[in-house]
Amino acid sequence: MNGDQTEQTERVERTDVGVSLTVKLKRGTGTRDEDQIKAKVKAKTLEDARKDMETLREYIHDLAEDARQIQPVDPHEE
Repeated sequence: MNGDQTEQTERVERTDVGVSLTVKLKRGTGTRDEDQIKAKVKAKTLEDARKDMETLREYIHDLAEDARQIQPVDPHEE
């Protein structure tokens, strides 16, 4: 660096506050007969996280229903 330029260091402090809820849904047991959906909600309060999780739960329930309708094609049936 030359004399006209100065180096400045910035420090960032991270603070985690609030609540994090995670739900994992799994259907089936076999490698090829298994659906997994994982969802996470973060909020400032537990009450807010619960409300958000309820909304998310409804969404992933619908998503899981849609995923169940998708069945792999058996190459021997074609």
